[in-house]
Amino acid sequence: MDRLKELKEAREAVDQVIVRIDAGIKQLESASSWGILDILGGGLISSLVKRNKIGEANRSLEEISSSLKSLNKELSDVDISLPDTIPDSFSDELFDMVFDNIFTDIRVRGEIKENLVALKELRYAIVGLGEKLEKEIRELEAKN
Repeated sequence: MDRLKELKEAREAVDQVIVRIDAGIKQLESASSWGILDILGGGLISSLVKRNKIGEANRSLEEISSSLKSLNKELSDVDISLPDTIPDSFSDELFDMVFDNIFTDIRVRGEIKENLVALKELRYAIVGLGEKLEKEIRELEAKN
């Protein structure tokens, strides 16, 4: 019965990670949209809005990282592990704002897209893990 309880706790942690990943994806997609406008000559205002969206995405990434640490703790209770790091390469905010040019805008948009891909891949892996946990939960419940 303890394993069933631990599996359910791990499953709940998976759900929390997915919610946070979805929020991060939404923020990055918004930043990406503003990045397109910035590339097309949106100027300082679009750069500021884009950077605000990137800041929101960074906060989402921090929340995801925190959720992954909690998930790792729950998974260790059922002898499963998962890496708890996520790429976060939004380090050149000042450069993009001060030297706002098409080359910088394109590079930053590329970084946003890379992080979007990484988050979507992470989501896919977490969903798969949740399905695995759910299957084991159903099997244990059927035995009881």
